[in-house]
Amino acid sequence: MKVGDIEILQIIDGMIISRLPSTKPLPNAESLAWQEQHQMFRPDGMIESTLGGFLVRTRDRLALVDAGAGEAVVGGYSPPAVNIDNDDDPFVVHFQRIGMSREAIRGIAEFFSGTQMVRGRLPASLDAVGVCPEDVTDLIFTHLHFDHIGWATAEGAAFFPNATIHCASADLDYFLPGAAEEETTALVYCTPNVPERLGPVLDRIKTWESDGTVLPGIDVRLAPGHTPGSSVIVLSDGVDRAMLLGDIIHCPLELTDDDFDLLVDHDQQLASQVRQAYAQELEGSNIPVAGAHFAGLQFGRLLTGQGVRRWSFDDA
Repeated sequence: MKVGDIEILQIIDGMIISRLPSTKPLPNAESLAWQEQHQMFRPDGMIESTLGGFLVRTRDRLALVDAGAGEAVVGGYSPPAVNIDNDDDPFVVHFQRIGMSREAIRGIAEFFSGTQMVRGRLPASLDAVGVCPEDVTDLIFTHLHFDHIGWATAEGAAFFPNATIHCASADLDYFLPGAAEEETTALVYCTPNVPERLGPVLDRIKTWESDGTVLPGIDVRLAPGHTPGSSVIVLSDGVDRAMLLGDIIHCPLELTDDDFDLLVDHDQQLASQVRQAYAQELEGSNIPVAGAHFAGLQFGRLLTGQGVRRWSFDDA
């Protein structure tokens, strides 16, 4: 895809297949909303989410916006095998420490038991478009969850040896001391936390505290809620624009239906307000947008039709 002279390439790292909470039912399989989600919704009630990032080539910079989930789990990923009756089970210890009952822990373990994840493909995806890690000049993170910063480092060192790293100061301040939610993430997804992942590259991180320009043609807009520093990336050249929405939404239905939210957010109320504000801004604007977990990281547009918002992927 191109925005003026800016080239944007989707770089796939893998996927997560996960169950939805019972409080967030999927649309009816015969509905238009289901059809518009472009294979993210599965008949078994699971959500299939792409992992990866967007390679943005400007006149003199090569930036990667978000960097997947990182190296593959040795032997392949499997959800945690939890022994609910064992007081020393790490899963049980963690959730009891934050005040959950044994029965509640059992429910959480069952919820995550169907999770599937493939990661580790980002290097091959870069190679497929003729890019090596040394070519990347900048990493820009929409937020600091594990599935967006995974390839900041590999084997304890910078994976992109020449890249400056950019992120919101609010996220760095929240995650770097060790956010409580990260222990759950580490247990469920077998992944390093932010201090481990970013520790080797702290000396190359630059942060933003407000909306502004990161690089020529690449601006950031704070959109807190999903995380304290969650941000939207705006790519522009002349009158042409596109937006990378990060995780302010997970699937297009969150833009077409104000009452549907899919994500677990740091501040649920604020995140909902942000989603609704972007839905209003994007409706009928013809601005191509992509979420960080859309199927294949495809772009689409939010349309107006007969009093309701409609979604169309750009290849539809």
